[in-house]
Amino acid sequence: MRVRLALALTVATLCAAAALQGAEIIRESLQTELVEAGSVEYAVLLPDSYDSNGAELPLLLMLHGAGGDREQIARFQPQIQAMWTARELPEMVVAVPSVATGSIYMDSYDGKNRWESFIMTEFLPHLRDTFRASTARESTMVTGISMGGFGSLRLGFKYPETFGALAAMEPGAWPGLTWDAVPDRNKIRTPGRIAALFGDPFDPERFQQENPASIVQNAPEQLRDSAIYIEVGDEDFFGFAEGVDFLHRLLWRHRLRHEFRLVRWADHIGGTIMERSRNRFRFLARFLAQPADPEPSVTRQRERAAASHAARGMEPFGYWPNSTLRAYDTPDAALNYRRALRDSREVREERGVIRIADVGYDSKPGVDPQRQSLDLYLREGLTGAPVVLYVHGGSWVRGDKARALFKPAALVPEGYLFASMNYRFRPTASLAEMAQDVATAAAWLKRHAAKYGGDGSRLALVGHSAGAHLVSAVGTNEAFMEAAGAALADLNSIVAIDTAMYNVPLQMKHALNAHTNAFGADREAWMPVSPWHHVEADKDIPPFLLLVSSGRPTMHEQVLPLQARFSEAGIEAVVHEGEGRAHSPLDTYVGVHGDETTRVFTEFLARHFGG
Repeated sequence: MRVRLALALTVATLCAAAALQGAEIIRESLQTELVEAGSVEYAVLLPDSYDSNGAELPLLLMLHGAGGDREQIARFQPQIQAMWTARELPEMVVAVPSVATGSIYMDSYDGKNRWESFIMTEFLPHLRDTFRASTARESTMVTGISMGGFGSLRLGFKYPETFGALAAMEPGAWPGLTWDAVPDRNKIRTPGRIAALFGDPFDPERFQQENPASIVQNAPEQLRDSAIYIEVGDEDFFGFAEGVDFLHRLLWRHRLRHEFRLVRWADHIGGTIMERSRNRFRFLARFLAQPADPEPSVTRQRERAAASHAARGMEPFGYWPNSTLRAYDTPDAALNYRRALRDSREVREERGVIRIADVGYDSKPGVDPQRQSLDLYLREGLTGAPVVLYVHGGSWVRGDKARALFKPAALVPEGYLFASMNYRFRPTASLAEMAQDVATAAAWLKRHAAKYGGDGSRLALVGHSAGAHLVSAVGTNEAFMEAAGAALADLNSIVAIDTAMYNVPLQMKHALNAHTNAFGADREAWMPVSPWHHVEADKDIPPFLLLVSSGRPTMHEQVLPLQARFSEAGIEAVVHEGEGRAHSPLDTYVGVHGDETTRVFTEFLARHFGG
C-alpha cells in the first residue's frame, strides 16, 4: 500500500534555501515502505533565484554511480552553479536520491527494495509538491554517470511520457538484446547481484523488460520524440564502450535521433569527467531551449542546396535517412525504388544480415542462369530457421530478386532464413513455366536450406503483384510442387501482396494490357495458373494472407470472393488492406518498422511458424 508522503522540508527550510544564493545544498530524507530501510536520503540543489511561491522550474533527476550517494550533487554543484551564472544552463531543481549499490535503479526481483517504484511513484511527486518542480514532460529530465547512467537509460526509455530528455554518461549498458547474446566479458556484475535483479533461475522475460536495448527494440516508436544523449570513453576500463556503441547502433537502426559521443582517450574515471559532464548539461540546455527558430543563413543555404539537388533529380539535402519516415511513394517510381534499394542495403548491413548471391536452384538448357537463381539472406549462427521465399513482381516480363528490399532486414534478425528468387519471363516462358520455377525453387530450399541454417520443412512463399499471382498458383495447384518432387503439404503458408489474378478468366474479361500481353487469349493456358479454380478442401492448401493496396477494386472483385471460397473449403485466408499504400509502396514498406502491413505480415508468419 502506498504511504502518504510526508513533507520533509519545512517552510522555514525552503525560505532559508532561497536565501543561500545557490551555494548550499538541501539534504533530507523521505519515508517510504518501498525499500527495507524505511526511508531514502536525498539532496536537492536550488538556484539562487528559487522562490517557493514562484513559477515552476524544470526538474533534473540526477542518478549517482555505484558506491555513491546523494553527495554526488556536491561534486557537480560548482559546475552547475557556474553554468547557471553564465546562462549556459537554465535554472532548475536538481535532485539526487541515495540508492543501494548494484540496484541499477530497478525494483529487486523479490520486491523488497523497489527503487524504480520509489522514484517514479513517490520521489518525483514529492519533489514536485515540495519544490514546485515542473510536471511537464518538456521540462523533466534524467541524467546519471555509470550505474546512474544506466538508470537514466532505463527510466528515460521506460517512461518517455515523464522524461522528455535523458543524458547518460558511461552507462553500463549490455551489448545484446538477450542475456545469452551478451558476451561474458560484458557481464561484470556479480552472480549474486544478477540474481537479485533477475532471479535465480534467471528470468529472461524480466531481462527483456529491463534491458535498455531491449526496451528500444521492442517499442522504438515511443521514443520518437525523446531527446537522447549517450557517451562513453573509448578506454573505459569496464568495457562499457561496447555496450554504449551497441545501443547507439540500435538507436540508429530504428532511426531514433540522438547524440552519441565516443570520447577519445577517456576512461571511466579521471580528469575528463568534468568536461564530459559539461557537455551533457549543454545537451539538456539545448533540449530546454527547443524549439529554436532556424538561423536565417542556415535556412537560405538549405533552400539553395535543396533546389540544386532537385534540379539534378536528387533528394532534398539534409534528410534524416530513415526507413520508417522516408517516402517511397512519390510520383517518381524509379526514384522510390533507388531510395528503397539503397536504404534497405544499409539497414541489412547494420543488422548483420549476410547475403549469398546468385545461388542456382535449376539449370535448364538455353536459360540464362541468372533467371533461375536466388539470393540467400542469413546471419551468423543461424540454425533450424523457418524459410521465407520471396517472388518479385514486374508484370511477368521484368523485375529482379533485389526487389526483396527491407524484408530480409526485418526477418533475418528475428531468426528466419530468407531467399529471393528470379524466374523466367514472357514471352520466352509461359505462365505455367514461371509458376514451375517458383515450385522448383521452393523444393530446392526444402532440400538445401539446412546448409544455410534453415529448416526446409518450414517454408513460406511470399510474392508481390505478378509474384503474388505465381505463389498463389503454386499454393493451390498441387501439380507444380509435385512436378518439383515436393507437395503442397511442404508449404507452411502463402503471403500474396496485391495481385488481380486470382480468378484469371474473370479478370481477363476486362484485362489491362499487361494482363493481355502476359496471359494471351488461350483460356486453356489460363486454367493451371488460376488459383480460384484449384481451391478445394482436403488437399493440403496452406493458410493464405491476402494483402491489398488501398482502395483497389480487386478487393471486392477478386480478393473477398477468394477469401469466401477458401473459407468454404476450410482453409484459412486473412485479408488486410494497406491503408494509404498504393500497389508498389504496399510491397516496398513490408519490412519497414512501424508499417501496419509489416506488423500483420510478421505476425502471420510467426503464428504459422509457431513463433
